[in-house]
Amino acid sequence: MNWEVFATAPDQLTAESWLGLIRNAGIECKLQPGDTVAFLGVSGLPTRIMARSDCVENALTVLNTYLGNNDAGTSDDQTTC
Repeated sequence: MNWEVFATAPDQLTAESWLGLIRNAGIECKLQPGDTVAFLGVSGLPTRIMARSDCVENALTVLNTYLGNNDAGTSDDQTTC
């Protein structure tokens, strides 16, 4: 199973919120390992979100629907808020 980064949130709290929205749509996703470190607390740095390669398009559609983005992402096919 291959995982692919499809979006970058401005911080960990936003990323966790986006994960919840996408998971509620039935799409398996996770944070990019290494973007957060639990013992350091919540990260204020950009945090990447990953989905299985075969679910990336659906995950991006769900995220864009909730965020109100009409675009398919930024120039590198990732959503950044």
